[in-house]
Amino acid sequence: MSYCAKSDMIAAFGEEELIQLTDRQFAATVDESVLALAIAAAEAEINIWLAGSYTLPLSSVPAVLTRMACDFTRYILSGDIAEDHAISIRYRDQMKKLQAIASGKASLGLDQAGTQTARVDLVQIAAGRNDFGDRSSW
Repeated sequence: MSYCAKSDMIAAFGEEELIQLTDRQFAATVDESVLALAIAAAEAEINIWLAGSYTLPLSSVPAVLTRMACDFTRYILSGDIAEDHAISIRYRDQMKKLQAIASGKASLGLDQAGTQTARVDLVQIAAGRNDFGDRSSW
């Protein structure tokens, strides 16, 4: 299931900006293939973070993921852009949210049907102290 579509991108940023970001042939239209590649790259980046905590593909896309996917796609389409540019700042802000979701500090929120997206229950193992005492006394 796709996290965002052309219509989401147009709603978020306007068709004129989307044409500027995708039109490599100067046809004054949105280049569907360029957009599709950028959306796929954004979704792959999001999935890297979600894979450890959620069963993918998600059955329904929460609104927060659509917004993230739009911002990630816009950032990817923008190419080399200054770190202090609004597009870069939005990307970094969304990445922080995604990392918080992946770590369990935040949730994906409600999906389109109004239900909470369920996390996968995983066993976590961490290095810790040795509770078996000092073996030199054996």
